[in-house]
Amino acid sequence: MRISSCNWIFLAAITLIAPACSSCSSSSDKKCDGGCKDTSSETTSTSDTSTGTTSASDTGSDTTDSCSTSHTTLEWKPLPQGIDCGPGCRQLTFVDINSMTDWAATHRYVAYTDDTDYKMHVVDVDAGCYADVEKTMSGQYPDIKNNTLVFVADQWSGPHQMRLELIDLTSGVMQTCLSEEQSSYPYTVYNYTSYTGSQIAFMWSTMEEDINIHNPQYVDIYTLHGERKTVFTAERGIFHMRADGDYVVWENDTGNFVPDIWAHKISTGETWNLTSHPSGQWLPRMDGTRVVWSDLRNGPNPSTDGSLAHQDIYMHDFATGETTGITNANWIHYGPDISGDRIIWTDYRACSNPNNKYDFSGTDIWMYDLKTKSEHQITSYPGGESEPQIDGDRVYYFKQIPTSGLFAIFVQELSALGL
Repeated sequence: MRISSCNWIFLAAITLIAPACSSCSSSSDKKCDGGCKDTSSETTSTSDTSTGTTSASDTGSDTTDSCSTSHTTLEWKPLPQGIDCGPGCRQLTFVDINSMTDWAATHRYVAYTDDTDYKMHVVDVDAGCYADVEKTMSGQYPDIKNNTLVFVADQWSGPHQMRLELIDLTSGVMQTCLSEEQSSYPYTVYNYTSYTGSQIAFMWSTMEEDINIHNPQYVDIYTLHGERKTVFTAERGIFHMRADGDYVVWENDTGNFVPDIWAHKISTGETWNLTSHPSGQWLPRMDGTRVVWSDLRNGPNPSTDGSLAHQDIYMHDFATGETTGITNANWIHYGPDISGDRIIWTDYRACSNPNNKYDFSGTDIWMYDLKTKSEHQITSYPGGESEPQIDGDRVYYFKQIPTSGLFAIFVQELSALGL
């Protein structure tokens, strides 16, 4: 797993345990008992199709297996009381979360991996409660589109199992779209899932027992009808893949710390190098036809020293073909996300050394509004905030807990800031 943050490594070990949610007496999907959602009246789906099982030898071809359908009861429990973080701000997680690849947020839901048990959990932000999604296998690399969560479930004890799971968070209907079981090396490993609403993009590779052997990596697209196709292959360095609508983007680092952003158009099958600049571009995020990323083209010696100094945010719009610089200031702007006309990022301007990637004690979340062409500071609390995600008028981010120095996920309502 690639760990990424202001200093590329964020660790958290918050171990508060939420109290169990008592029984609800109201009908399904109504809020009661601290905001928990009653799932007692949910029924198990009776439809069931064959499990889509694909081996490494199937890469590059289409399969006809569709997702198998089952049901899980999400037992919602109220969130504990978090720390006071200001108007419109709430603490959402209370366990160890490792990095930006282990959580995802949409307007209503946040999914995350608990690094103490490696299980997948989800928070209903509207209701103020959380639930365990995957109870038996480890879960990681989540993505959420509307009310649907997709993630990788795996098991390393006994025969190695790897699954691509999709769950409707409102109904509890779960689909296993790909499933593999192997008793010996090489093992197939899925990473970096992203869901468009009808298709799942993901990266996969095979892992040898000798960790010094590096096999090729692949970007695949899987439709819910069971078709799977490989759209990109690299010897190494595929990271941070995102998909939305008709496009998939990812970072490919072939060495020397000069990654590029690559793009694939699903409807035409076209794949191309989007940035192709001698400096490094990475950490792409998407919304519709717009993609944003971190860019070193304005920094000193960007192609040779691996420095993050003067790192800026750039945007490309597939609809217009235009690439635009969003920031250009002499400090680090890191890890952007976009929703509509709003772009957010981790900002180092308040750090004692704003071009030192390891000085994250004063990082804040900032936002740029494409419509008004104005910048806004979103956070200014003690301790560093980082790795933001945005959906509509909600901004999510990692925040350092001042009393412990650890990190949790928080949400900030932009309306509470007058934005």
